[in-house]
Amino acid sequence: MERIDCHTHTYLSNHGRGTVDEVVSSALSKGLTMVALTEHLPLPDEFNPDGTFAMDADKVDLYLEAIESARRAHPQIEIISGIEVDWRVGAEDYILERIEPFELLLGSVHMLTDELGNSWPFDHPDFIEGWYQRGEEQVWQQYLDLWIQAVSSSASFDIMTHPDLPKKLGFKPSFDARELYHAMAEAAAKHDVMIEVNTSGLRKTVRELYPAPDLLAAFSAAGVPCAIGSDAHRPEEVGRDLDLGFEAMRAAGYHVVTVPTRTGDRRTITLR
Repeated sequence: MERIDCHTHTYLSNHGRGTVDEVVSSALSKGLTMVALTEHLPLPDEFNPDGTFAMDADKVDLYLEAIESARRAHPQIEIISGIEVDWRVGAEDYILERIEPFELLLGSVHMLTDELGNSWPFDHPDFIEGWYQRGEEQVWQQYLDLWIQAVSSSASFDIMTHPDLPKKLGFKPSFDARELYHAMAEAAAKHDVMIEVNTSGLRKTVRELYPAPDLLAAFSAAGVPCAIGSDAHRPEEVGRDLDLGFEAMRAAGYHVVTVPTRTGDRRTITLR
C-alpha cells in the first residue's frame, strides 16, 4: 500500500530539528511517495514571545527555496510546500495576507485568548496550570468555537490537523463529547475540509492518535475526507506509525486515504 506523510516540520519551526532535505531523505528511506513540508506560519510577536512557536518571518523565502532544491535533488518523490496556520481570534486578515505562496494549508488551533487579549497555549506543558484555572469543559468548548471558526473561514484550509489537540497533555473530555464531535464533523463536511489522522499523539502524554476513535468515526459518518500525517518535528519521525493510523481509519469506517496534491486537487489511496 502506498505511504505518504502530509504533515512534517524542520528546524525552521524553532522547536524542531532537521533540514528540509533531511526530512525528504527520511521519507525516501521509508518508501514514501509523497511528503508535505508544513512549517508553522510566522506569528506576531505578542503570540510568540520567546520565538519558539513558529517559523521566523524572514525565513519563509529560505524555506521555499529549500523545498525547490529538494525537488531538484529528489524527483522520485512528490514534495509539497505547505504551511501550518495557527488560527486565533481576529487572525483572519493576518493569515490571508501570508498564505499565498504555499501549496497546502493546514489549519490548527494551539492557543486560546481571554477577554483581555492574553493568549494561552493550552497544549504546551509549561502552561498546564491554565487547565486548572479554566476547567476542562470550558477549554474544550472554547477550542470547539475557534476550530469551527477556522473551518468556516475564508482561509479555506485544506486539512484541519490534530482535531482533538486539547487532549495532548492528558485532558480528555470527562463529559459526554458526542455533541462536540458532531459539531466538528458537521462543520468539516459543510465546508469540504479534510481532517487528518495524526500519529504524533502516540508520542505525547495522551499516548493516543489524533483524533480519538469516536471523533474519527463521527468524521467518517459525515463523509469528511481523511488524510494522514506524522507531525514529525525531526527527520526520524517522518512516516512514523502510519500503519497504526491506517488501522484506525479502517476501524472508523474509512475505505480510502485522501491525499492532497501540489495543484490543489485530491487523490485517494485504497486502504488495504
